[in-house]
Amino acid sequence: MTSHIERPSPHLVPPGMPDVSRTAFFFDFDGTLAEIVEDPAKACITRDVLADLEALLALSGGALAIVSGREVSDLDRRLAPLRPALAGVHGLEWRRPDGTTQRVRIAGKSLEAARDIVMAFAARHDGLLVETKWASLSLHYRQRPDLAAECEAMAGEIARRCKDISIVHGKMVIEFKAASRTKGDALAAFMAVEPFAGRRPLFAGDDATDEDGFASLDHQNGITIKIGPGDTCARYRLPDTTAFHRWLAQLVRAARDPA
Repeated sequence: MTSHIERPSPHLVPPGMPDVSRTAFFFDFDGTLAEIVEDPAKACITRDVLADLEALLALSGGALAIVSGREVSDLDRRLAPLRPALAGVHGLEWRRPDGTTQRVRIAGKSLEAARDIVMAFAARHDGLLVETKWASLSLHYRQRPDLAAECEAMAGEIARRCKDISIVHGKMVIEFKAASRTKGDALAAFMAVEPFAGRRPLFAGDDATDEDGFASLDHQNGITIKIGPGDTCARYRLPDTTAFHRWLAQLVRAARDPA
């Protein structure tokens, strides 16, 4: 289990910008590239952020990947026309820089059982949103924070009844995954292939679901950046998505004009 230890960290990333030719860039989507919104279907990134991603993808020689809880197909729609390497559903599926894709085996029957419990629970409470994916489902209670304790209790019931389901707690959301692979596993897979291999990894994310990714990069001298408040094992912090977008723009400018 990942230890979420609060480290003393500045509100800025390390002095100076990383060398883009020697860095492997990994970014979460929601809460990092895109603002958190009540309805996940409405999340989007701005044209400026998309342009900076496109520039960084080229400047880094393709060593950029988005690592998200969203499905790869969903990410493609939101990032179009950009097509970087992607890891979706917290690492349960991923697309390599060469375009090949892979999915892990999942516990389908356990996922169906968990889905029945979650859907029945949501039907009894207005304001809850259930997001279904091929290998997981998410229960969003951002519009009903008063139900947090009941949502947690329901998740505990699934943990007892569906042993093959991995449960991930995020910001006003509980994810039920039909496999145990994490974002940390996805980062390791990317770091084993070109153009990521041999570079210093940098991972930015905002939620508890990103902590496995932060922890996995400790032994690689990785640059790990927590977006927003909360306990974390990341080494650095930026206060919000606006600050991260500003840092991303500065990184691109510095790479284009190193002088």
